[in-house]
Amino acid sequence: MNNPPRDLKDEQIKALEQVDARTAFETHGKEAWTLVYKAWGYGTDHSGAYFSVLAPPALREQYLGDESWDVRIGDGQPGTITSYEKGQETHYFRYGNNEGWEPLVIITEQYGKRLGQTLLCEEFRLVFNLWEDKASGHFIATEKDGSETLVAEVTDDSVRIRTSYLARYRALKQLDMWLYVEVVDLYANLDLNADYTTHNTQWRKQGEMGFVHVRDEGGLGKVISLFRAKKFFAPPSIEASNVLGYGNRVENYPEFIIGENDDGSVRNYTSDYEALGNYFGKNPDAPHYLTPVFFRREVLQKYYENPELYQVQDGYLRCAGLWGIRVDNDHPDYVMVFLGDLGRDLPEAERNYWLGFNIPPEGPMSDTNMRRSFLGQWVDAQGPEHQFKRAYQRLNEEWQRRNNWPLYREPHSVDKVLIERLHAPLSESQREFEDQILSLAKLLVDFLNEKGITAVTGKGPEGEKGISKLERLLTFWQYPHMDRDVSLLRQIQTIRSQASAHSKGSSYDKFIAQQLDGRTKSEFVKDLLARAAQTLVDLSDFTPPKHSS
Repeated sequence: MNNPPRDLKDEQIKALEQVDARTAFETHGKEAWTLVYKAWGYGTDHSGAYFSVLAPPALREQYLGDESWDVRIGDGQPGTITSYEKGQETHYFRYGNNEGWEPLVIITEQYGKRLGQTLLCEEFRLVFNLWEDKASGHFIATEKDGSETLVAEVTDDSVRIRTSYLARYRALKQLDMWLYVEVVDLYANLDLNADYTTHNTQWRKQGEMGFVHVRDEGGLGKVISLFRAKKFFAPPSIEASNVLGYGNRVENYPEFIIGENDDGSVRNYTSDYEALGNYFGKNPDAPHYLTPVFFRREVLQKYYENPELYQVQDGYLRCAGLWGIRVDNDHPDYVMVFLGDLGRDLPEAERNYWLGFNIPPEGPMSDTNMRRSFLGQWVDAQGPEHQFKRAYQRLNEEWQRRNNWPLYREPHSVDKVLIERLHAPLSESQREFEDQILSLAKLLVDFLNEKGITAVTGKGPEGEKGISKLERLLTFWQYPHMDRDVSLLRQIQTIRSQASAHSKGSSYDKFIAQQLDGRTKSEFVKDLLARAAQTLVDLSDFTPPKHSS
């Protein structure tokens, strides 16, 4: 290696010899994200590119035989190859080559006035079932538990992919991943001494090779620094792909509490459904698949708080189209799930989550679940939230059938999840209390179809609100429970107004204490739900006088 000119500063020598670019390439492909394509500065004094392809291990010797790139950016599109050994023969190749290498990224050329595009390998997308956010260029994987993982980011001039997914993909394909880099820097007004006019640094080690070349181009009046390198990563075993039936990972089935021993200690058993007994003699010494397992009701909190992803229904919990499980959520004190269902129907991450809420048996399952699961009876859930939701839907259907307009408007898209989020409080927290009061107020007051009401009653006093309009309608129709139901709506609306105040003090505490009247917040909301459900049922069953609509 020639010594650099003494008058060059350390940072200039470092730049000329591409120290930063070499250091970056040392870790390239070993970090959480791998840059598989990037191009910058074409036609300028500072330009470069990264690129990557997959290739059969048989090509290693050939690819490491020289310092040049083995493929070019833009290669990998469909094409044909014509041979003349046995006469002219033309064959089509999906990726335009007969060596067996495959692109991770395809860069298309400009289409007339249309710009070229940067395309992520379609097979990679499909193997991991990636969803594309076209606005951001993000490709997202949805995990079994409903969580999302950003897997790839694509822009016009760069593509980076999560390294773990690249490893799994090359494991599935049993192909090497080759990474290429080239950086070209031009420096003007930089004089090199005679013994540094041409400077070369070359290296070769296991699976990697590259060089840095510096020369003075007198004709251009510039000094050129060129860095070029390539390396490969071999594929892991095909089981490491963990897709399409391959996998070397052992599923974890935690043990749940299924009972208590005579000495007061808890009795646990695995949730592996294959290890449980059934009615046909399987695993006769093991607990039955239908062994009840109990949980604190707070286990449902995270599902209620994310209704865009989860649905907590009467007797069933589902996560989009990913998974679903039968649950007994009609008991006022706890949630019950059968031991076998925990192992069969919940993803592993969800089983671990539920484990944190597991409690010893405190009583029987709900009567509703007992009759459904073991007696085969079709019965309605008795919990106030289930009664309310059932009655709310029925009321609008009956009102539409009888009066040709629904009592409650279709909510805005943002509010469509209100009915799903509504539930008997899972705890005594102020947030739970206020959230359920707010949902009740919106569903019962804000969504009143005031236009439909005034079409029957005519315009009322200036500034008349929804509850007053409904009161005029029910009075006009001589509805027998008008005082009871209007009073309930006003109570809910008043509590909602007090709870939404920006600041709360002793007056609020006194007001809430009067409303609770010795009950807990949870008991109070359950009572409101039950009373509201009865209101909805009575309104559904009421037939207005024929002359009134």
